[in-house]
Amino acid sequence: MTAATHLSVEKDGIRLLPPEKLEQATALQEDCSEFLSKTKQFHQIVTDFMHVMDAKQAMIDKQKLRAIGLGNKVLGQEEVRKRRQRELQATVFERKAELERLRAQRDSLARVEQEQRALIERLQNNEA
Repeated sequence: MTAATHLSVEKDGIRLLPPEKLEQATALQEDCSEFLSKTKQFHQIVTDFMHVMDAKQAMIDKQKLRAIGLGNKVLGQEEVRKRRQRELQATVFERKAELERLRAQRDSLARVEQEQRALIERLQNNEA
């Protein structure tokens, strides 16, 4: 064996490599290890990013539901206000009708009172 070759013992046999091939193989092995390390690091970054995005999505969904709930609440309050306004208008209408009825009754009673006073006065004048 010469100094120009390198003896390599592997599972499937013994190999002899010239020095330049050994350097290339070693460089390739280091490059592959570095690439694998960077790939793992990239995978971890992507995984972390996905976790952050999932958390943001959950927060956005929660805020969307909250906004929908508040919108529904506002619509519900609008309906309640409109219903309450209709009820109050109906009450005002009923009270106005009651007021007119009471005014008519008062006017009628005032006429009866006036007629009775006139009758009493005539009777008193006839007696005298």
